[in-house]
Amino acid sequence: MQFPLKKVRILTVFSFLLVGNLLHAQKKTVGMSFNPNAISVDVIVPEHGMADPHAWVQNDTVFVICGHDESWEGKGSFRMDRWEIWSSADLKNWEHHRNIYPKDTYIGDNPNCWAGDICERDGKYYWFFSNRNINTGVVVADKITGEYKDLLGKPLLPKGIVPVHPYDPEIYIENDEYTICFGVNTYYMATLAKDMKSLTTEPKAILVKDENGEKVIAEDKPTLFKRNDWYYLVFGSRYAMSKNLYGPYDFKGAFLEGGHTSFFDWHEQKYVLQENHDISAFYRGASLKPVFFNQDESIFIPENDRMYPAPGRPFQFKNSTMGWKALNGTDLQFSSGILKGTITAKNALIQSAPWLYTDTRLCSKVSFKIKNNSNAKQMKFAIYTRNQSPGFWGESTGQVDWKQQEWISIPIRSNDSNFSTYSINLSQFKVVNERLMQIALQPAFNVENGSWEIDEVLVE
Repeated sequence: MQFPLKKVRILTVFSFLLVGNLLHAQKKTVGMSFNPNAISVDVIVPEHGMADPHAWVQNDTVFVICGHDESWEGKGSFRMDRWEIWSSADLKNWEHHRNIYPKDTYIGDNPNCWAGDICERDGKYYWFFSNRNINTGVVVADKITGEYKDLLGKPLLPKGIVPVHPYDPEIYIENDEYTICFGVNTYYMATLAKDMKSLTTEPKAILVKDENGEKVIAEDKPTLFKRNDWYYLVFGSRYAMSKNLYGPYDFKGAFLEGGHTSFFDWHEQKYVLQENHDISAFYRGASLKPVFFNQDESIFIPENDRMYPAPGRPFQFKNSTMGWKALNGTDLQFSSGILKGTITAKNALIQSAPWLYTDTRLCSKVSFKIKNNSNAKQMKFAIYTRNQSPGFWGESTGQVDWKQQEWISIPIRSNDSNFSTYSINLSQFKVVNERLMQIALQPAFNVENGSWEIDEVLVE
């Protein structure tokens, strides 16, 4: 089930905790720039699979082109079936305009729609995109909302152009010179030709160094912006600074928590869009955060900053099933913010979306708000956890064999007329590994008929 592609009304979160922490920190950090009217939103389009957001501001409207995660079923590692174009005139309401499909590019009909960047030049709009981590291409349109056409019919940055994978492009514009930055582990920069079809300079490796002068290995998707003669190179939750675009860059440490970034200025405030784990690590969302600076030009990090939905994971079913489904003994329906099902066999079993990727070191319990419309006197709960070892992201995302997992019984009231809340401590499980990947529930254990309803499940 997918969130409908219509105009989306989002409740803007003016983060009072963020403001409080900023005001508290202001006493310690002399000269820190701070805007009390800055907007913060956990997920700009909830429960939709929006990933890798990239922004362009035009006529006081923010346009975003993002990738779309194919499914919350966890079919494979980062399968992304299209790019989407959205816009907002107030950062509160977001409207979907168009999809860009891989079949309309040299990629073909493959779910390889990884990160990119959008820009305008001489009245044309260019979307530079990743063909997974293989290479980088470019499409062009007369309007930012499209329709986009493949400019070359082949990669602009082909495999082998640099020693690393040439993907995740970033376009930096200064003095009418368009610089493309791309790669992983080591970033490369080159100048784009006026027609945006080729490079006019050879790609140059960019050094990011720590305080000892040692090279910093950077993850994929670089982003760039300039402020007060400083260039900021941001990658994931880390960043570096330099007085020169081509570096070398001095590594500064932690940036705001989140995945791929995109920066834009709106109403004299700098903002960042960051990828988050809205439903799971493979069915993501985009957060909006204001960016503030310390007196020494470094980036200010609020004490309560986190990557949504950390530190836990809420399932509140405001818009969808959030990836939950029935496996046996019951159906599963979604209605008005409630999951519900009719029991048809003993030990009815439902499970969450896979790849939750929730840090168990930050969580201690799970709470259930449930209505038991049956004679059952207990429900059962199981978790599937993994340690983040080498090869973690490439390992199977197949169906968990819940018969092999430990189940904990939770006493519940029979034939409830109202919702009741029950909790279980994670410490009750014999083994809890680093990452909570999936959870399962037998909502009405050992009965053959009746029904159940769930209002929320909170991993806290």
